[in-house]
Amino acid sequence: MGKGSSGTKLQMDRQTVFDRLDRMEPDLRLLEGSVSLLRSLSETADATEPVALEALARLAGGSVERVTNEWHNVCEVLRGQ
Repeated sequence: MGKGSSGTKLQMDRQTVFDRLDRMEPDLRLLEGSVSLLRSLSETADATEPVALEALARLAGGSVERVTNEWHNVCEVLRGQ
């Protein structure tokens, strides 16, 4: 592989990494909001419905799964796989 093609591959890998990191942002914002909500709920724990906590856990759980998958994808790109 010539010097030019490895430079192009590196540039494509950089762009892929940035694209994947950008995909994580909405889920990270959701997780940040979930943590803030949980902090607020912890102050009024006796007035919190279990169903509300279940919904929040399900929502945050999906975000954690998506961020984890994207994180692994970014690591694979950086490792050159």
